[in-house]
This record gives sequence, C-alpha cells and structure tokens, in this order.
Amino acid sequence: MSPALPRLVPDDLDVTGNVVTALLVGVTIYVVDGSLGYAAGSAAGFLALKLSADLAGAVVGDYADNVLLGFLVLVATGYLVSLGGSWWLAAGFALCGGWFLLDGVQHLRHGVTREEVAVPYRHDGSVLTGLPKALLVRLAEPVLLARRRDDGAHRDGVDTER
Repeated sequence: MSPALPRLVPDDLDVTGNVVTALLVGVTIYVVDGSLGYAAGSAAGFLALKLSADLAGAVVGDYADNVLLGFLVLVATGYLVSLGGSWWLAAGFALCGGWFLLDGVQHLRHGVTREEVAVPYRHDGSVLTGLPKALLVRLAEPVLLARRRDDGAHRDGVDTER
C-alpha cells in the first residue's frame, strides 16, 4: 500500500489480543451464568468497547480511552437513574464516570501521555499510610495537572504572568 494513503487500522491497534480477551470474557460469563446468548452478547459488547477505546487512543491521543469510558459510564448512569435505580449506586457511578472523563480531558488538553506519568507513586510510610497517600495523589492528578504544568513552565524561565 502506498504510504500516501491513510491506513484504516492504526499499527498499534491489537485486534487479535482484543478478540482473545473478549472470548475469555464470554467463556467466563458462560461458565458462571450458563446462558450462551448472554455470554456472546457480553463478549461482543466487550470487544466493541475495547476496539473503540483503542481506536480512539490511536486517532485522538493517549487518554482518549478514559474520555470514552467516562462518557459511557455517565450515559449508563443516566439510564440507571431513568429506570429508578438507587441513588447511592447512581452517585457512585456518576463520580467514577466524571473522574474518568475529567482525567482524560485534562491529560489530552495538557498533552501529557502515559509514558510521562508512568512513574510509581512513592510516599513515606507503611502500607496503611503510604497506599492511601498514593491513591489520593492519583485521584487528584487531573485537578493538579494544570498547576504542575504551570510550575514547570515558570521554573524553565518562561514568565507566565505577562
């Protein structure tokens, strides 16, 4: 194929791995539930979700899959509320979906990739104190991302006040 023509499937899209994972999801649901139709539908839905998330990441950029997942969770939460689901379950899903959406949008907005933030979170203390600190830092990362980028630009000699 000519290099001038655009590729329909990006190089970093792992179709075979996603198909195998979807088959494992379907087999697991079939073993647990025993319904072949439900297992096949779940495997197809999982495959569609994985392929669309990978495609969004390849086309838009890193963390686009978080935006997609957050949006889908918020849509599912709205559907749950319209069915009259429990308020605490809807609130939990809305918080999770909102965080994924905010995390993805902030990382895309500031151009931060997973390789740049792939450093392990380290905090002093034992598992009882260090683990909650690391979790809180990761949960606050979308909010603190703009501040960290501004501090880095100011430290590099760029005056952001002008």
